[in-house]
Amino acid sequence: MTAAIEVSALERAAYQKAARTILNSPLITEIYPNTEALPLVRRWAAPLRAELADLFDYRLELTPTTARLVRTRDTLDASQPATAGAAADRPFDRRRYAYLALSLAVLGRSGTQIALSELAERVAAEAERIDGLDLNPEKAADRGAFVDAAAWLEARGAIRLADGNARRWVDDPSAGEALYDVDRDVLRALYRPSRVLQHISSVSALLERPEGVSRDTRRREAAQRVRRALVEQPVVYYRALEPADRTMLRSGAGVDLDVARLTGMAVERRAEGVALLDVSGMFSDRRFPGGGTVAQVALLLANRIADRVLDPDALPLAQLSAPEPGSARLVLALDQSMPRTDLMVELDQGAPEPAPADTDSTANTDGAEQDAEIASGATSYPLVEDGWLRGTITELLDSYGATFGAVWVADPDRLLAAAVQVLTDLTMVARVPGGLLALPLLARYRNAVVSIRQRPSAAGLFDL
Repeated sequence: MTAAIEVSALERAAYQKAARTILNSPLITEIYPNTEALPLVRRWAAPLRAELADLFDYRLELTPTTARLVRTRDTLDASQPATAGAAADRPFDRRRYAYLALSLAVLGRSGTQIALSELAERVAAEAERIDGLDLNPEKAADRGAFVDAAAWLEARGAIRLADGNARRWVDDPSAGEALYDVDRDVLRALYRPSRVLQHISSVSALLERPEGVSRDTRRREAAQRVRRALVEQPVVYYRALEPADRTMLRSGAGVDLDVARLTGMAVERRAEGVALLDVSGMFSDRRFPGGGTVAQVALLLANRIADRVLDPDALPLAQLSAPEPGSARLVLALDQSMPRTDLMVELDQGAPEPAPADTDSTANTDGAEQDAEIASGATSYPLVEDGWLRGTITELLDSYGATFGAVWVADPDRLLAAAVQVLTDLTMVARVPGGLLALPLLARYRNAVVSIRQRPSAAGLFDL
């Protein structure tokens, strides 16, 4: 790539770090994700802007206080929710997302400073206009959810605490207060939809891209979709790709190597798909294996599932086809809950002419049998049933429970659900009625060695 040629070999590592930073944090401010990120990205703005546009069809926008990567979305992904709490381990629920969206709308019309109670009052007034939503400052649960949304904005620099304490307001709104400075640059960078929301009748309209007419244009768009999948997903399974994209990834066109050169990550190709390995430890939003009870149990569970799948002495497991991609289910759910009262239907300009069939002959013939199998829906995966999972989590608690957090030990079902969610988000398993399907990435952890450190017991009063 021409953009890559501008970066010397001696500076390549710094450039790759800047690329990983903006890909991992599409919004960068003076304080988020850290104070070093914005100067780093600004230093490499010119080659980054060119290469991100060429490889991914992304747009890099810079202001004096922000860097914003405007990404092209191909799918909806529920595995990266907004989070709250000091440890950022509480995913936002619908109420918090609603408060966040209304807070952005209110702050966009406010002055340079706003009090927390005033922001809450104005968000409450907007919430009254939405069926099923309210914000009552007299309710502690509502105050806590609202402050979670405000804290999310504060962490990114959209609002900055000038005086007071938000937590005291949550505890007692009559005694506590907080005053915030409002940063309009960050607000504008935070949310700017690609289309006016009142003009779309389906969420899928935010994902659709116009198809190219020429063969070269279609090939370029397929390559960009594959590169986007490589940096946005833990692993790209061939079965999950459209035929044109699957052909592009298998063809040896070097789309994975383009991404590896930009980010400095290593490429791993397997029969089932391709993954980028984060050797820097700084690219993923969720490290695995990781610390904490849930991450440890997820690793142990992955190890046990892989052992069960490969156990030659056990009864063979049932095989099922993978479920429909989660993005399609999310589109359906969001479309069903979309308000229709303010919808402005655009005039139908006629359906576009279908693009001619791609006659590209660069497909890798080694993958022809796998492609035929995928097309016929024959790809299946071993099913691990719920009963076996519950029995396994009980065994893990018996063996390692003394090292886990007490709140998790007291609720095995919740612990199992949380660990399964981690594995699902990382595409190691797929949820189906009655259990889980073990996906190929899970096999990477079949020989994982787990070291457990015992928690020191509290000394007794009569211990010498």
